[in-house]
Parts: sequence; C-alpha cells; structure tokens
Amino acid sequence: MNQIILEAKNITKSFGSIHALKNVDFYLYESKIHGLLGENGAGKSSLMNILSGIYQPEVGSIHINGNKVKKLNPDFASKLGIGMVHQEFRLINNFSIQDNLTLSKANIYTDNFKEGYEKYSDIFSLSADPSTPISELSVGEKQKIEIMKLIFNNNKIMLLDEPTAVLTPQETNQLKISLKKLSNEDNKTIVLITHKLKEIQEFTESIFVLKDGVMVAKDLETKNVTKNDLITLMMGEIKQSDINKDNKKGTEKLIVENIHFENIHSNVPTLNNISLKIKSGEILGLAGVSGNGQVELANIISGIERQYTGQVIVNGKNISNQGVKARKNLNLSYIPENRLGVGLAPGVSIIDNSAVKDYFKSKFGPHLSTNKMLDYLNLLITQFSIKAPDPKAEVSTLSGGNMQKLLMGRELISNPEVIIAAQPTRGLDINAVEALHDLIVKQRNNGSAIMLISEDLDELFKLSDRIIVLYEGQIVKEFAIEEADIENVGLAMAGLNE
Repeated sequence: MNQIILEAKNITKSFGSIHALKNVDFYLYESKIHGLLGENGAGKSSLMNILSGIYQPEVGSIHINGNKVKKLNPDFASKLGIGMVHQEFRLINNFSIQDNLTLSKANIYTDNFKEGYEKYSDIFSLSADPSTPISELSVGEKQKIEIMKLIFNNNKIMLLDEPTAVLTPQETNQLKISLKKLSNEDNKTIVLITHKLKEIQEFTESIFVLKDGVMVAKDLETKNVTKNDLITLMMGEIKQSDINKDNKKGTEKLIVENIHFENIHSNVPTLNNISLKIKSGEILGLAGVSGNGQVELANIISGIERQYTGQVIVNGKNISNQGVKARKNLNLSYIPENRLGVGLAPGVSIIDNSAVKDYFKSKFGPHLSTNKMLDYLNLLITQFSIKAPDPKAEVSTLSGGNMQKLLMGRELISNPEVIIAAQPTRGLDINAVEALHDLIVKQRNNGSAIMLISEDLDELFKLSDRIIVLYEGQIVKEFAIEEADIENVGLAMAGLNE
C-alpha cells in the first residue's frame, strides 16, 4: 500500500476579490501517478504553485511525510523534493541542454552527467546532443528538458502542468511510458494536470477534480471512472458541435510559392520548396511532428521572419519583402503557438496586450485613450468569455486558457481575411476548445482563408477541408479530408508516405 507523501489541508487562496481556492484538501501517494482535472480558472495551477512554494495560502497547511511545513518557498520546496514544470517554459535559451540541466546546486549528476543524460534521454526518446542550445530545440524537445530538470534536481514529487499540451500523439504516448517508468523504477510521485480526459484515463491511477476553486472529487480510482463522469464533475453537460464543410469556397486569398529557408546556425534547409494555396472559406490543416518547420513557415507568412527566398501573396499582392505591419494592413492575423512572449508581452498589462495590435490606429488615438482601450478590452472579455478581473494586472496573472482567449480575440475580432493559427487550442479545456472551434468555423464562413497548424490530429480532422503534412521542412503528402485517417497521416508525419 502506497503511503501518503504529501498532504495539503484546508487550502484557501485569493487574488483580490477572486477566490482561486476554497478550503481545498489534496494528497499524494508515494510512487503513484495522480491526475488533477478542472476547466480553465478552476484553481489547478494555483494549487500547484502553492505546493511548489511560489504562492502562499491565506489559510491551510502542508504536510510532507507527516511533518507540517511552516512556510514553503521555491528553494525550500525543492529541498523537500518538490519540483514543477510550468505551462510556460523556464529555460535559458542561449544556454545548452547540459547547462540548463546542471544549473541547480541540487543537481545529482554533477560528476556523472553523461551517464544521467544517456539514461533519461533514452527514457524520454530525446536525440539531441547535450551541447545543443535550447533555442535550437523544438517545443516538444524543450518540454522534455523541463521534465528532465526535475529528475536532475532530485525532485521526488513532480508537478507537471499541462505537459502534453505541446506534444504530438507519438510524443504523448512516449511520455506516458516514461512517466510510468519513473513512477515504478525511480519511485517518483507524479501529478499530471491536464484538460485531456483521454490522457487522465491512460496515464493516472487516481484522479482529483477542481471546480471553481473547490475540490469536488478526491482520489477517484481512475479505472472506475468514465469520461462522462469526469466531464460532469468538471463542468456539467457539454454540447460538442458538428462541423459542416459544405460552405462556399471563394478565390485564393493566400498563395505561398517555393519558400526556402535555412537555419543560420546550421545552414541546413529548415524549409525546402514549400508551396500551397488557401481559398476564401477554406481551412487548410498543417500536420507534422513538432520541429519540422511549422513555426518557421508561420513566421515567414506572418512577416516575422524575413530571411527567406520565395513568395508570399495575400489577396493578389506580393508581400514577400514587406514586414509584419504591412501584412496586418492586408488583414492577415497570426496566432502564434508561443502565446506568452510572441503573442502576448509578459510583464505588460492585460489592457495593453489587448490593444497592442491597434496601437498605431486611430481607434485608440491619437493619444491612446484609456477609456477606449478599456471599452475594447471589455468587448473582448464579453465576446470571448475571458476571465480578467483586473485590466491593469500583468497578463501573466491570467490562466493559460484565458491568455489564449485574449490573444485569439484580439486577432480575430476584426474578421481577418487570412488567418495563420498555430496550436490555437493548446492547453484549453473542453468548453474553451469548443468555443474556439466554433469561432474558427465562423471566421471560415465569413470568408477567411485559414491555415490551421496543430499537433492534435483530432482537431485537424474535425476542422480542415484539406491536410498537408510537413516532414523535415518539406510537404510530403496532401490529403482531402475524406481520405485522411490517423494511420495514413501518422505515417506521413513519420516520413513514411508510401
């Protein structure tokens, strides 16, 4: 019988007038994988931030191995063996993998790094050389390094906040195998925080459910709980929409011709001879394992990346030599996969982030009327169901889901003609995913040409009219949606497109 290694009792935490957690009890069994479920804003991340010492509760106590902890801070939590992987990466991009894994004084592989790295890179199927800078890794590879940091810091309790949100189906399956090995062989105690019910059911042994800051279910035995049971506990009945793909298609709004791009660090083609077309009223799905050129292609089309050859044509106008502003003026919107840092500015207020796209337009000017900006933010909050109690608070105080809603609302409220959407629903709960899917379809029906980049094949199959697969910087296969299935798209993603 597993022993309780950590117990939180009667935890209460507020942010201003918002009660994030209300008298929450939570406990973890040694060497067991636990699931923590809840929709956006339910309090999951707040509870984990308390357990890792980042937040302090107003009420309640924490016990480790039966001993009450007076006050946790991140250093003390780490010494007690508690480590957390956050939704937003906390890696030093200019440092190597080895540097990031060995920065902590608690590193247990100081004298035998090679041995430790070989063991865990094998467990996590990570093929990168330890001298590789973090900036050259894919999003999925960065996530693996974040989890490996906990192991190298000798954290026995691993709190993983949405770890599968940036992983492909193949990587997700590999993570499941890896975590079960860590639990069984290394005696790690693991908490998986996720919105994905399938993964909760496949990964975990025990499930806790938060709703509006209240723990509504404790220590449910995973094998005895159904998907519908969990949905009802989280948010009640959910209506999932069916997508009609018989809408009218128009003229070609976006044409990409012979795009070639090389990584300046390696002089290896990241994108090679990429050509595609998207019509008005059409959603083109872009599938691929993380790191095969998706981010680079999106940055080129949106104007962020300028060092490439080939052409980008929007509404018949060649904009290949023009930047972000010119493309926005042609009503092109970009929803990047990195919501905090590229899409939203960390350290800047919610109200300023909401208006940044239109800072230099007369709607807020000529001197940035605060009242007009607040009216605009309130419109976004209402239309996109964003929970943002304090407009002047830093945008990073929002939950991950509410950050994404703010970003998408800002980019889509103007009914753009071309939309590049990269991982638009990553990390969102079922309600938010359905709402944003409906929003994307509404934009399609209004005549937008949409490129949907996603590592969630279910999402691509649901929304796309066509799917192209990117592998090692090349389009290796195109499928009409009626011809696409998990097997043939998955094979193409692995470079096997026979």
